[in-house]
Amino acid sequence: AKDLKGFMLRHDARKATAPPRSKAEKSTKIKIDEPPFKRTTPKNVPYTRSGDKGTSMLLTGERRRKDDPNFEALGSVDEVCCVVGVVYAHLDDDEDYGPLQDQLLDVMSRLFDVGSHVAKPRFVADDGKEFVANGVGDGISPELTEQLEGWINAMTDEMPELTSFILPTGAKAASHLHVARTVCRRTERRMIELVDDKTCDPNALQYVNRLSDYFFTAARWVNYCEGVPEIQYQRKLHSTQRQRIVRSLQKEKKDDD
Repeated sequence: AKDLKGFMLRHDARKATAPPRSKAEKSTKIKIDEPPFKRTTPKNVPYTRSGDKGTSMLLTGERRRKDDPNFEALGSVDEVCCVVGVVYAHLDDDEDYGPLQDQLLDVMSRLFDVGSHVAKPRFVADDGKEFVANGVGDGISPELTEQLEGWINAMTDEMPELTSFILPTGAKAASHLHVARTVCRRTERRMIELVDDKTCDPNALQYVNRLSDYFFTAARWVNYCEGVPEIQYQRKLHSTQRQRIVRSLQKEKKDDD
């Protein structure tokens, strides 16, 4: 009891001698839209707090709900780009993949271009106006698709011919390339609506479509370079069947002369 009484006396004494608090200091209510924490760095940070209510801004300056078709497509483009980054990280530094690493870096940059285009929708009517591939999101060059086809042709020409369905597995990078292929297909499905609305360049859709074919071929190429066999699809003829149909993929080693 004496300790409690002493505490109360000291508390009252401090309260009596403390300077009066301002009205702002007395207010302890925290507003949801005004967080009490401030940025402690002058450098750019990834948050703006402007999207906390479920909207975001396109490159046109227009704000839309985050489940808007443009943002759905944009998110899918971003996702496939990130999967390609995982593929790149899983490539063996001691293995010779030819130009594959450089190609993957280029693909990630071009996906940034596609994302910029999707984030900058503009209506192009059937009056002669066209999308322009100017590097700032107004369109996508058809030459990018032709480049992918050239890469596909080069890899395909080196590998054994594909004669059966194969399972999406093998080396780690190859398996992730198959994931990239499926995410790319979803991205294509998200972009079709935008092309139909004439707010997205058909060349962007064509590039994404061909990109999924490139990922499939690149997955085979990685297995080929690493000597990992392909496991072929097998019909279930008998419930006791366990044998896998494996096709050897072995890249020829060139002698150092």
